[in-house]
Amino acid sequence: MKLAQLFVVSVFSIAPVLGVAETLELSPSGYGLIQFGQPLRVAEVNLNETAIPKMRESACDFITFKRYPKIRFMVEDGIVTRGDAIAGVRNSAKVSIGMSLTKVKALHPRIRIEPHKYDDEGHYLILESSDGRAAILFEEGGGKVTGIRAGKKPSIEYVEGCL
Repeated sequence: MKLAQLFVVSVFSIAPVLGVAETLELSPSGYGLIQFGQPLRVAEVNLNETAIPKMRESACDFITFKRYPKIRFMVEDGIVTRGDAIAGVRNSAKVSIGMSLTKVKALHPRIRIEPHKYDDEGHYLILESSDGRAAILFEEGGGKVTGIRAGKKPSIEYVEGCL
């Protein structure tokens, strides 16, 4: 009887910790509680937080959330379409900033490689979602990954941010 009581107490004492834990991984579909393709107002409700900046300058802008300080989210006409990550953000492809092009190609032999728009020696490394409507994209220069972004097409393909 005491063992059963101990089990119940143990489960209930760790349950809140398990409920709060959130696996954060950038993928073609989203990051944390944010899904690419959802209205910004839904993301704000899900996070119980207002995006920064509150006032946006155009139909396309980048915003951040205090909860996710290492990701900038692109918002187009009120819809979250993309996330740009800095070093240290996990992603579904298991590729990190600084990883060699050789290692990325070994991890993902079918990755699409395209020339970089501004770096004659650089590339865009693209892993599309199964439906082809989204992707995770890595920028590469000097043989190393220098940037990571993921989201919906065509937003993921914008080289200079909002167009």
